[in-house]
Amino acid sequence: MDIDALLAFVNVVNEKSFSNAAKALHITQPAITKRIQNLEGRLNVQLFERLQREIVLTEAGETLLPHALSILHNFENAQQAIRDIDTKVAGTLRIVASHHIGLHRLPLILKEFSLHYPEVDLQLNFLDSESAYPLLQDNIADIAFITIPEKIKPGYTCHLEWDDPMSFICANSHPLAKLTTVKPRDLSLHNAILPSKSTLTYRVVEQIFKKNKLTLNANIPTNYLETMKMMADVGMGWSVLPNTMIDENLTVLPLEIPNLTRTLGAISYRKKHLSNAAAAFVETAESIWGKLQKP
Repeated sequence: MDIDALLAFVNVVNEKSFSNAAKALHITQPAITKRIQNLEGRLNVQLFERLQREIVLTEAGETLLPHALSILHNFENAQQAIRDIDTKVAGTLRIVASHHIGLHRLPLILKEFSLHYPEVDLQLNFLDSESAYPLLQDNIADIAFITIPEKIKPGYTCHLEWDDPMSFICANSHPLAKLTTVKPRDLSLHNAILPSKSTLTYRVVEQIFKKNKLTLNANIPTNYLETMKMMADVGMGWSVLPNTMIDENLTVLPLEIPNLTRTLGAISYRKKHLSNAAAAFVETAESIWGKLQKP
């Protein structure tokens, strides 16, 4: 099957537009339209429908999409395997990372990697951890540094993990900071500043409150830890932050619960071959953080 036609098809799906897909592939709109028409002619089906100004997949298009992605992954893996016959670390490496990891964990790794592998074109984007999975599957990113769930999603490989201990905190001026012992009931009397309900941090806190039959007042959700820290710092409520972010303006609450921690790490899509550059970046990350975590 024509690789260029499948690439055009997947890009139209991702961009939801023939013109935007053409721009992404650096070809003209008539050229991408022709590729889609040829693909539809070969399969003898219609792949897209135009509903008002929206382009949507037909049932045939929905059926083709996972197969097209698999074919493109296999084709790129073959290309990468040929490139990797030479052990040179070069080419483009597309990394996505959560905002926290990108700001607090990756800078040292990026500096070390760029120093040793100057021929690699690094492309870095920040996003929420959950948003990384479709980018890896659609071959828009090569590797993602995110919060690792308790059970990694099927089809993905975890290459390394770091423990990220967290603590309940509040501003030094907050009423909770004056308590010598803090219980969940004390927390329930004040506003909480937490990430969205889909995050591991929220689920852990929610479970504590449910166990104690308490109401969790978390009315200002934000997934940006720096924003959470700022809001806690000015006394808007208590929060849960990584220990690495806690400074002299915040009080760690002496809460009678087990230690709270999450896991950070790097994942890739299992069907995609890990390039020399991606493997070298994972190795660099493991080395840097291994040294930093030694007592």
